Amino acid sequence: MLSNFKKVLGLDSSSDTIADGAYVVDVRSKAEYASGHVKCAVNIPLELIENNIEALKAHNQVVVYCRSGNRSEHAKRLLNLGGHTNVINAGSLEAAHQSLSKIGSYDAEIVTEEIDVVQQYKSNKDKDTAVLKVLIPTDFSVQSDFAFMMVQKLEEHLTIEPHFVHIIDVPDTVTLDGHGNITTCGDIDGRYVQAQVDIAEQKLKQIKEQHGDHIQTYVRFGKLTDTINLFSSEMGFDLVVMGTKGTWGLKEKLTTTKSQLVVRKSQAPVLTLMCDRSDLIINDVLYVHDFSDDDNSDVPIMHKFSDFFHATFHLLHINDVNSVADSGKIENNMKTYAENHNLQKYKTHILAAKDVEEGVKEFLKKQDADIVFIGTHGKGGKFHKSYAEALVKHLFKPIVTFHFN
Repeated sequence: MLSNFKKVLGLDSSSDTIADGAYVVDVRSKAEYASGHVKCAVNIPLELIENNIEALKAHNQVVVYCRSGNRSEHAKRLLNLGGHTNVINAGSLEAAHQSLSKIGSYDAEIVTEEIDVVQQYKSNKDKDTAVLKVLIPTDFSVQSDFAFMMVQKLEEHLTIEPHFVHIIDVPDTVTLDGHGNITTCGDIDGRYVQAQVDIAEQKLKQIKEQHGDHIQTYVRFGKLTDTINLFSSEMGFDLVVMGTKGTWGLKEKLTTTKSQLVVRKSQAPVLTLMCDRSDLIINDVLYVHDFSDDDNSDVPIMHKFSDFFHATFHLLHINDVNSVADSGKIENNMKTYAENHNLQKYKTHILAAKDVEEGVKEFLKKQDADIVFIGTHGKGGKFHKSYAEALVKHLFKPIVTFHFN
């Protein structure tokens, strides 16, 4: 029954077999593609798949792959929703190589390309010695795994103290004291709550056993987003890292995601991501900001990326297509901002678009970025559109959001 519904809605590929002459697409970043890809594959990063749907529909069958099969599954979903029903997720690079090698007409050799960004990143060996205290909220899902993988990538250049917290969503009348004693009002069976605590503590123990005793773990009670933000504030975390599924279409209009609410209220910067980024190479950082004002918002986490990843910062100002802006003043403000914040390498960009989200998407068509920074005023919901939250819901890039000073 479910498969029939998928076919009616155009969400099911017509075949699970790779056809002779299928169009092969590597949906990883340009740098990942250069580090090793199937020779017959073209590179269309996941973030650009939507822009290429019509062109890809010209091919009878499209085969997509990435590092693990996660991003390629997102790409398949986008193509299905766009009307291309014959899309195969070949999984990882290795899996795609093996599948295509069995078909004689494909050149499935894995090849590399020597490009400056890859070599530049490999040559960076200095590391920040100041400890960055990072909170990873976990519900033990694959999205939580993605969050920790991202933290491990940051550890290549930053000294990180990782803390995992699992929130058990219970009413305020249920409390857990410092000795592990549970108190309830009687409406909820304390034994049930204790069982949930035991399960969570066992899973957290497995995380420590797998990744090291330096990891600190906690169980807390309360409403998920409020408890994460309260715990983060009380413990003084420098960064919160969260995996998210994102939302589109009708679901987006009806719901607010947990990551949105954390971003809206968190006093610490929040790094969100939808996909496995364990192969991420941070060479280009996009900073989306309104440079028309003489704003001097300080973002300490951004300085670390500048100092220890040696990344190029792309300062992006997006003008409303219907407004007239003083480009000279904006350009000067961008340069002043870069100098005041000691950004080692930067480029300035001014782009016209109907809104910030569309501007970011247009920019990424021409200039790839490995991670995005954007500020928020902490407002959102029905009456206040937050472009930071919109990007968290829709953009496949890792995004760091922060509150303006």
